[in-house]
Amino acid sequence: MARLIGNLNEGSLLRRTVLTALTFVLGSVAFVALVSLLLVSIAKAVLPSRGADAEPKEEDDVIAAEDGAAAGKPMAGKPARARRPRQAPAADADRVAE
Repeated sequence: MARLIGNLNEGSLLRRTVLTALTFVLGSVAFVALVSLLLVSIAKAVLPSRGADAEPKEEDDVIAAEDGAAAGKPMAGKPARARRPRQAPAADADRVAE
């Protein structure tokens, strides 16, 4: 190790500067790659995959069929909401009363 350090100090100022800069760049790239790999691995372990919810399982279809709900129609078993009758504006109500 001492020989390697001694060899880095030998030579011209330009050579030492280039070696120092290359060492810094390679170390930075290695650090960023390692941290990125670590964060991606953690995110994949914690978050569910995209395709997990997109494709329903056969068990879900069987359960939906047993409940009487058609696949793809979430409102199939619920009654429609009744509408209120339209009320006449107040001015029209006065004319009708006269």
